[in-house]
Amino acid sequence: MMGPRRILLFYLVLFSVAVPWYWQYLPIASDTLVFGMPAWAFGATIGSLSISLFSGWILLRRWPCEEADDQRSDAKDPVS
Repeated sequence: MMGPRRILLFYLVLFSVAVPWYWQYLPIASDTLVFGMPAWAFGATIGSLSISLFSGWILLRRWPCEEADDQRSDAKDPVS
């Protein structure tokens, strides 16, 4: 299971890949083309997609479910 610190660290890594101005420190990224795009643009697109997928996965996996809340409230209230 991923703790909050690991999640934050993973977000920091993903954002560092997705933000194009960090790519200026990589000399090969300035003139390399990937699928017809500069490498920094391709990296930013993939980074953004990765952030979106990771956020969705975290929300689906760690977000409390309504069904679980209903089951807990039913177990506490034997009258209904």
